[in-house]
Amino acid sequence: MSDRDRPEDPRPRSAGRPRRPAGDRDAHQPPRPARPPRQSPDRDAQSAPARPRKTAVRQLAPRRPAGAGTGSAPSRPRPPRPPGPRTPTLRMGSPRRRLRVTMFGLLFAFSLFAGRLFQLQAVDAGGYAAAAEKGREATATLHASRGAILAADGTPLAVSVEAYDVTADPTLVARYHEDVDELAAKLAGLFSAAPEYAQGGAPSVADLQAALTKTDTRYVVLAHKASPATCAKIRQLAVSNTSNPNSTVGVYTNSRDDRRTYPGGTLAANLIGFTDSDGVGKAGIEQMLNDKLAGKDGQESYQAASGVEIPTTGVNLKPAVDGESVKTTIDPDIQWAADQALSKEVQQTGSVSGTVVVEDVKTGQILALSNYPTFDPRHITTADGPNLGNRAFTEPFEPGSVAKVITMSAAIQTGVAEPDTQLPPFTSPQRVGRYIFNDDVSHGPWSLTMTGVLAASSNIGTIEVADLFQPHGVDRDQTIAKYQRLFGFGQKTGIGFPGESAGLLDPPEKWNDTERYTVLYGQGLAATAVQDASVYQTIANGGVRIAPSLIQGWTDSSGKYTPAAAPQQTPVVSAATATKVADMLEAVTTSQRGTGTTAQIPGYRVAGKTGTANRYDEKLGRYNGYTASFIGFAPTDKPQIVVAVSLQAPVGAHFGAEIAAPVFTQVMSFGLQSRGIAPTGTPPANLPTTYGSGN
Repeated sequence: MSDRDRPEDPRPRSAGRPRRPAGDRDAHQPPRPARPPRQSPDRDAQSAPARPRKTAVRQLAPRRPAGAGTGSAPSRPRPPRPPGPRTPTLRMGSPRRRLRVTMFGLLFAFSLFAGRLFQLQAVDAGGYAAAAEKGREATATLHASRGAILAADGTPLAVSVEAYDVTADPTLVARYHEDVDELAAKLAGLFSAAPEYAQGGAPSVADLQAALTKTDTRYVVLAHKASPATCAKIRQLAVSNTSNPNSTVGVYTNSRDDRRTYPGGTLAANLIGFTDSDGVGKAGIEQMLNDKLAGKDGQESYQAASGVEIPTTGVNLKPAVDGESVKTTIDPDIQWAADQALSKEVQQTGSVSGTVVVEDVKTGQILALSNYPTFDPRHITTADGPNLGNRAFTEPFEPGSVAKVITMSAAIQTGVAEPDTQLPPFTSPQRVGRYIFNDDVSHGPWSLTMTGVLAASSNIGTIEVADLFQPHGVDRDQTIAKYQRLFGFGQKTGIGFPGESAGLLDPPEKWNDTERYTVLYGQGLAATAVQDASVYQTIANGGVRIAPSLIQGWTDSSGKYTPAAAPQQTPVVSAATATKVADMLEAVTTSQRGTGTTAQIPGYRVAGKTGTANRYDEKLGRYNGYTASFIGFAPTDKPQIVVAVSLQAPVGAHFGAEIAAPVFTQVMSFGLQSRGIAPTGTPPANLPTTYGSGN
């Protein structure tokens, strides 16, 4: 019997479960009994029947066999699935796993943020705060005012006048100025027309254009040390070139930086010196005392935004300390007289250069120190380099006969001779040992006293004086060298002037055969003009050398005056020796044989000495030309002033009596009158210069 013809199972079906077709069940498997209803353990068996449980899926009606009716006809078996690839079954991921991964990701991200926040607020907070503060901090330099250089009577020789640096903020210029090139052109026009830039230093249009268009900075300097008048014009120009006149224009004139000026022009220029564009001393007293004169700059810092101070943030201020004013020993009137007389003589004689030194006998103070050619420190850019120094300190030369006074002083001080000592007759030229020596003029036998030798400025006669040392048991060479050094040769003055030379003075051990004689009358050694003047100050001061001085004292910014230390005093010869030598020097200007009669001053007794020496030319490496000089003091019996004049390489006339003594007379006459020094009224000593008839 087929499955289709088999009668239905008379057993009732379990509720809710469809009956499978017989063909789908194993023939030997008994039918599964119906599951009894689930009862709650908390309820007894007599409770109400259990409520049917809802299933998670919808119950499907049993399949009926194909062609079966709605009655009890058997269901048709499902046809087999055709062969082919099986569609994969999609499964949903675990939500718990997704949540866990997401949570870990968020926690990791938050940990990064938290770490960075900790780094910014805890680890690097100080650095960022400092950087931020620095970024908005504005700092301005407060320039100290340079101290003045004053003459002995308070006359200003060098002073600082009000001036300002012109600066700009390129970012603000670009923001507020429509045409930067036009602004640069107008600024350049103002600078070039300003008197303070008449000798150079004014920025060009190209320089200003480059500065105003910089993009990597907010601060540029357009010009240094502009006058208040120029600054006022710049402020007006800056406002007129902005679209908003009430805004910050980016061009500033509020940084004070005083300008150095010299009211006397060339007066004592080589002594005063000059400063560079930054206000640093580069020569003379400006350089020598730069630290005292310059002072110390201050600083002002404040918090700012876009270059404008932020209110209530406070200001850190370190005030500037102005420089000290220096009071020199210079007498401006005598300095002017020396400048005038020297410049005229140098030009008339065609000399390469010349110097005049005026010194106070009793104090050693330098009252005037003149150089020619010179320069104008107000127009330093046009000055010649060789004229910027001070030759009286920096250029030693062979003094010649003016140094004979040292030999005479040594002879008297050691007891070898006296002013009236008669020397053996001598001629010129004359052989001394293996060498022949000459006076300025050839002559037959002269019978001169030691005073006559000095008055006539005889080289050979000076050698005769030195020959008296050995018979008296005095070492000539060592004695001469000793007194040359005591009088100040071979050593600096102690003033500390920039570039000062100590001169040239070899010890006797290095003297050759000729130098043993030439040093007696000032050849074979070298000294500066200041050293030469100091020799005569020593004689005029009773044999006591006072180191030359140039500074009287300083006044600080609070008005406190501090005097300079007293100069060193060195006894060289006795007062008696100094008086004898002074009387001998007076014979130079008064006696018949005297070479310095052109140095006489009516009404005054004058003592002095002429000098004419061969001039060594360093460029040529040999002697070339002459040095003409005259050094003296007055009044002879009560000396007050020393004047030393020297002219280098004059053309034509070259004797000290001809060209140097007249300058001495002019300067000494003016000095005596300006300082109110009256004539003493005493007669000259009239020491004998000759003896016998062989003159």
